[in-house]
Amino acid sequence: MTAGQRAPIIRPGNFSFVAAADRLRSVYDGYNEQVLFHQIDVDFDFIGESITQYWDLQVYFHSAGKFIVNRGITGDTTPIMLRRFPADVIQLRPKYVHILGGTNNTWRLDAVDSRERRTPEQINYEIVGNITTMVQLSKSYGILPIVGSNLPTGKDIPCFPFEPLIRCPNQSTNIRNELLAASNHALKQMAANEKAVYVDYHAYLVDSDGKTLRPELSDDSLHPNVLGYNIMAEVLRKSLFANGVVI
Repeated sequence: MTAGQRAPIIRPGNFSFVAAADRLRSVYDGYNEQVLFHQIDVDFDFIGESITQYWDLQVYFHSAGKFIVNRGITGDTTPIMLRRFPADVIQLRPKYVHILGGTNNTWRLDAVDSRERRTPEQINYEIVGNITTMVQLSKSYGILPIVGSNLPTGKDIPCFPFEPLIRCPNQSTNIRNELLAASNHALKQMAANEKAVYVDYHAYLVDSDGKTLRPELSDDSLHPNVLGYNIMAEVLRKSLFANGVVI
């Protein structure tokens, strides 16, 4: 391909409603085109929400010499992750995809508008179903899926501007954490059935009550700080190594 030609790429475009993913769509389209134009062999692709976007992967995994892309988007939910999966994962053809999402789905527990509200059962079904589809899509293109467990949350989650329909302050910590634990259990079973790698971050970040996030690992009861990411990186490294994968 010459310097004057551009590679054809998948561009999902913006969604027909207010979606957090729209804020980075043009950015990631540009990144994806650059990867494809230069025919870069991608080793790992991380797709998810803010916990993924805020993870500086180069800091933790540069020593293995792998090419890693980060396609996390703050405020993203699993239905939108699935809709952008062909653009942000499949067309880049990574060897491995790390999938981490579902926490943002749970904000619907506290929706002010009853039409937007969802039960724990509905949210669990959505998380597990969407991530299962991503896993199966990955496998169909020869990409090995890595499924990360959702993290527990703390008791003092602030109000986030990307969810204007949600009651503040956060009112559903216990329900949310029980829901996330249940979805993690289902994701672990699914990963075993699909022969995907499962990474249990939750077990290493949860407090002694078995439900909430250890307070020293986050500054806002939701996103890991450097201490939290240190643990996550080590858990991921060891989990992958146990499956013959080096990152």
